[in-house]
Amino acid sequence: MARVYYERLSSESAGYLEHESSRRRAHTAMILIFDAGELATEEGGIDFERIRAIVSGRLPELPRLRTKLRRVPFDGHPVWVDDQEFNLDYHLRQSSLPRPGNQDQLCRTAARIAATRLDRSRPLWDCWVIEGLAGGRFAMVLKMHKALALLEGADLLRTILSASDEPTRIGKARYNPRPAPSPAELFGQEVIRRWSPSRRLLRRASNLLRTPGRAGRELQQQAEGMLRVMGYKLRPAGESPFDGNLSPHRAFAVQEVDLESVKRIRRALGGTVHDVVLTILSGALRRFVEELHVSPTTVDLRGVTPILDSQGEEAVPWVIELPIWEETGQGRQELLREQTRRIPADADVASGETLSAGDEWNAARLFAIGARALKRIETGQLAILQCPGPQQPLYLDGARLEECYGILPLQDSSGLGITVMSYGGSLFFALNSDPDIVHDVRRLRDAVDLEVSELLGMLRERGSTLRAVSASEA
Repeated sequence: MARVYYERLSSESAGYLEHESSRRRAHTAMILIFDAGELATEEGGIDFERIRAIVSGRLPELPRLRTKLRRVPFDGHPVWVDDQEFNLDYHLRQSSLPRPGNQDQLCRTAARIAATRLDRSRPLWDCWVIEGLAGGRFAMVLKMHKALALLEGADLLRTILSASDEPTRIGKARYNPRPAPSPAELFGQEVIRRWSPSRRLLRRASNLLRTPGRAGRELQQQAEGMLRVMGYKLRPAGESPFDGNLSPHRAFAVQEVDLESVKRIRRALGGTVHDVVLTILSGALRRFVEELHVSPTTVDLRGVTPILDSQGEEAVPWVIELPIWEETGQGRQELLREQTRRIPADADVASGETLSAGDEWNAARLFAIGARALKRIETGQLAILQCPGPQQPLYLDGARLEECYGILPLQDSSGLGITVMSYGGSLFFALNSDPDIVHDVRRLRDAVDLEVSELLGMLRERGSTLRAVSASEA
């Protein structure tokens, strides 16, 4: 066993740290809403100490959540080391809404939490337990830096959520942090040793021998990615009402949509659930733009949506034109299907089958994979991430998870990011916006609901017409 422990960050993870600023964050967030169940106290609050004990008992399974950043002397590259002074109370916190708290109040509170930068001197995550929601419910708001999110041993939600409504068994384990290297040791290991040209050549050759197809796959994926977006690169998108210079402020809005209703639309119009979600969003964006007194025919808008590979380990961005200029929902669905047909058959686009697959929480990992694939959002583009989750109920110590929303960080000049997570027979739309660019994002949330209602109304009218025709023929 090595006397000291540290781990060098990948170039990609280090890049997230370097490009983060007061206006552009590099952490994702998730909002989970629970029915209090057995966690409710006689005073009407939440048993926070019980939640703290559960999280503390799971930390031995999550060693990454107790590592923090150090910098290599002179070189400056970041590495992970164990936090010798880790204190859970700096990461798991309690707050409350004025009772009875509503959805808009929760979104405002979550937006303020997500807008703040994670403390670089501590492990890069924090979790807020927010009580006071109407109906005796409470929420958890989890923030995690993208440099940390995909590392093994960092998925907090997977360890605390269960398919059983039985009380959680709480384990206890003493925390024994591994010694961190001194600055001189770190300099010797990372600068002097890595400086040797012969060592670099040997390491590169060794990597190629161990994974001979990796370099080829990476080149192939890069080429395929270029081909997917080349048509759009040659014809740059114009600036949309969702573009601008990002401010440090954020505003959230969320909307729940019945999954069975979406599947009914899919069966009637064809395509996949993924296509229907894009159709709903295109119609909602059309309504929102019209409320701004802007003609949808003048807005060239595209969605950048991550697509998982067949192994479920990586995602690549796919650029899709959002036909907000098309007047009918059926027309928008047909135009989107023409584009999504070109997605490889072995890619995962959150189809109806995938949405109902699995019996444990894996949404946080898939969400992190998708978020990391969204490396650049150009003018006229919106990040749209669809993430499948389990359809059976999940519990936190008997408290049932009722809603879950994922929040993408805003980047580049895009003032709006959209995520759609599936769970328990519902799709949960989450809108993250810069309020200085997208004013009152709640109107877009309402437009999502109106668009779903209009598409379902169209199906009812079609059914009535077919019944009328059948009766006349009889």
